[in-house]
Amino acid sequence: MKNTKTTFKMFSVFRYRQEEEYLSRMHENGWRFTKVVFPGFYHFESCSPEKVTYRLDYNLEGIKKENKNEYIRLFADCGWEYILDFWGYSYFRKKSEDVAENEEIFCDDESRLDMMKRVFMGRIFVLFVLFPTIIMFFLLNVFESDDSGAYPGQHDATAVLLMICAFVYLLVFALTAVWFYKAEKAVKGRTRKLTAKYVGIFAMITVFALGVGGAYWYSKSSDYKAEFSENGFTISAQRLNSKVEREYDLNKNDVVSFNIKNAEGYVYFSVSKDNEEPVFYGNFKSEDPIEYEIQEDGHYILTIAGSRTSGDIEVSIFK
Repeated sequence: MKNTKTTFKMFSVFRYRQEEEYLSRMHENGWRFTKVVFPGFYHFESCSPEKVTYRLDYNLEGIKKENKNEYIRLFADCGWEYILDFWGYSYFRKKSEDVAENEEIFCDDESRLDMMKRVFMGRIFVLFVLFPTIIMFFLLNVFESDDSGAYPGQHDATAVLLMICAFVYLLVFALTAVWFYKAEKAVKGRTRKLTAKYVGIFAMITVFALGVGGAYWYSKSSDYKAEFSENGFTISAQRLNSKVEREYDLNKNDVVSFNIKNAEGYVYFSVSKDNEEPVFYGNFKSEDPIEYEIQEDGHYILTIAGSRTSGDIEVSIFK
C-alpha cells in the first residue's frame, strides 16, 4: 500500500469551508494532509483514521516573517496545529474530540467577515485594478487606427475575446458583491445603509457593462452615404466599419482609381473577378490616388472596406 497520495481539487476563495471539510474527510479515511501545490494538488500521507478538524485563516500580516512565530503561537495556545501557508491562507488542524461544539478559529461572525475582507483585499482587489486596464486596452484596440495591412475584421476575434474577458470580470465582481452582501447582512442585519452600499456597487457594475457594450457597438456601427454611377462610386463617411462594393463589367486596359480626401482610420480596397481572390488590393496610407489597370475583360467587384474610417472616398473607372 502506498504511503502517500496526491489529489487535484479546485476551491474558490469563498469555498474555504468546503476545503476544510474535504481535508477532514480525507483524514478520517486515513490520509493526513501535508501540503498543497499550485494550482490545486493536495498531498497526503497515510495515517490512522481519526476525526480531525481542519481550519483555514487568511492573514497576510500574520504570515510575515517578523510576525510568524507570534501568529502560530496564538493558535497553538488554543490547541491548533499549524501545517503550512498557501497563497495567503494558513492551514491548521485539531483532533475533533478536542474541538468544542462549533468551535472556530474565529471568535464570532464579525471576525470571519473580517477574514473574508482580507481575502478580498489580498486576492480579488487586484481584479479591480486590472479591470480598468483591460477596458482601456479594449477601447484602444477598438478605436486605434490600423495600418498593418490586415483586412478589416481580422482583429474582430481579439475584440470579442476582450469583450468576453471584460464581462467575465464583471461577473466575478457581481458574484463577489452578492457573497459579501449576504455575509454582511447575516452579521449586521439588513439596514438602509447596507442596502444603499450594494445598490451602488451593482449600479457601478451595470454602468461598466453598458459602457463596454456601448463602446463595442459604436465601434462596429457605420454612418455613411454612398452614390453609385456607371463610372464608379463615392462614399462620404462619418463612421465606416463595413464594406461597400459594386459590380462592373470592365474591359482590358480600363483603369480603376482609388482616391481618398481628408480620410482618417483604415481603408482597404480591392478589385476581384467573379468573386475569386482579389486581382488587386491594398490599403490607403496617403491621399495620393492609387490606380490599377485591368488585365482582361470580365465581371469585377470593386470593394471599399472601412474600419473606424471617416472622410471622403472615391472610386473611379476610366475607359
